[in-house]
Amino acid sequence: APWLPPDEAARLRACPSPTDAVLAGLTRDLADAYRDGHLTDVLFGLLERKVSDLSAIHTACERIHGTPLPFAYTLLLYRTAWLYCLLLPFGLSASLGWATPVATMLVAYTFFGLDALGDELEEPFGLEANDLPLDAMLRTAERTVLDALGEPLPPAMEPVRYRLD
Repeated sequence: APWLPPDEAARLRACPSPTDAVLAGLTRDLADAYRDGHLTDVLFGLLERKVSDLSAIHTACERIHGTPLPFAYTLLLYRTAWLYCLLLPFGLSASLGWATPVATMLVAYTFFGLDALGDELEEPFGLEANDLPLDAMLRTAERTVLDALGEPLPPAMEPVRYRLD
């Protein structure tokens, strides 16, 4: 956070939830500006609503981040897919004949591909290749805010090998 004073940045890093601390500080600053007459009733209400929306979004993201799929659910899906793919050739052999192995491989590829996709989507806030490009999303928001304030803009993030790192 290069735009924060070092003491405030250190204080935020020490908080159990830095995001909540930032939102609380923003709410205090808005209340002070309103009390001092720098904001109208309408503008204060709008800005307060935006802070509330940010808090709701943060809560939803924390819920996604902190709620993994139950192990029993994952295990049941995995074993069911294996059992289905193991027994599928017996059900298809009479109607497909020699094409049974090809059809079985296509179905197995689809099922296990969907299982792998589910594993990738389960934790979207990490630093792996298929996770959300959070740095790029934050840079876009930062550029939008700085542009509205008339400040110099940092460079936009460009994809490297089709990834925004």
